[in-house]
Amino acid sequence: MCYLNPTIMKKFIQHLVLGTLVVFATSQANAQRLFDAVPENAAFQSKVIESVFALNPGSAVDLKLAQGFRVMGVVKSNQKVYDNLQTVVIESSNFNNAKLFISKTVDNNNQVKYVGRMLGRGYQDGIELKSDNAGNNTIKKINLKEMIVE
Repeated sequence: MCYLNPTIMKKFIQHLVLGTLVVFATSQANAQRLFDAVPENAAFQSKVIESVFALNPGSAVDLKLAQGFRVMGVVKSNQKVYDNLQTVVIESSNFNNAKLFISKTVDNNNQVKYVGRMLGRGYQDGIELKSDNAGNNTIKKINLKEMIVE
């Protein structure tokens, strides 16, 4: 059995947390924008996304979600977690390997809704996909700096 001095352990944890914060702050300070060419807001058609839920991992994807927003890449995973929830992860080849996470839910009235995000490692912006109760599907640019509480 190994015994660690509580004072040493406390200092170790403090240094670990401080080091993590420094790395995070540095990466945020140097963060770039990935989605400048994408419209701030746009609508997308359900039929464009619906096809990806039938694809197997390794399948090529070319989605034209909106004017000025096309995602090409490879399906990394496709999992049906519950009967009413399925999530697909796509690694893009045209947005520096950013990941597009799309989930499809089906409610008790058999209404299909989509929700998702596209994020790239080291970038300060992203894309959010949503469906509302009226069946409208939207794409919106998001700023990760505004979402992180410091």
